[in-house]
Amino acid sequence: MFRIRELLSTLLLAVLSIMISCSWSATQQEILERYNETAEYINRNQWEAAAGSMSASTMFLLDSLASDLKTSGLYGYESGLDLLPILYREYIDFSGDVTMIFVQGDRAEITISSTESRQYSMILEGGYWKLDLEELFINCIDTALMGSYVKSLYVTGSF
Repeated sequence: MFRIRELLSTLLLAVLSIMISCSWSATQQEILERYNETAEYINRNQWEAAAGSMSASTMFLLDSLASDLKTSGLYGYESGLDLLPILYREYIDFSGDVTMIFVQGDRAEITISSTESRQYSMILEGGYWKLDLEELFINCIDTALMGSYVKSLYVTGSF
């Protein structure tokens, strides 16, 4: 009996996801496609292509952080491209289904649901929707630094 309920629940969620995705506007569908494309680049470890799908502010943050690390004597991070896989593995989880896309002007919030709900931002730059992880990375790194001698993440020129 329990397996039948579980199967029906799974089937209902799948049908609901399909119905929701079919009712999205052209803009929401475009955002979903760009998000899926970026997630696919990352899942395939195609970091250069993934970086091209990130917002300018995200890449500026990563480039500045790499530069600041190098200036502080921590070598091995020549650019933000070197930090992207590390920060992705630590702070980003694309598993689950896109359940909501909220668009407001040139910004969008994507909600991913699996065992817990997560949100990612997208921004329209140069006619393309790009993943904007700047604020998320800053908040996660600041939280990770809590209790250390470093008070907060300060990256050259990002504030």
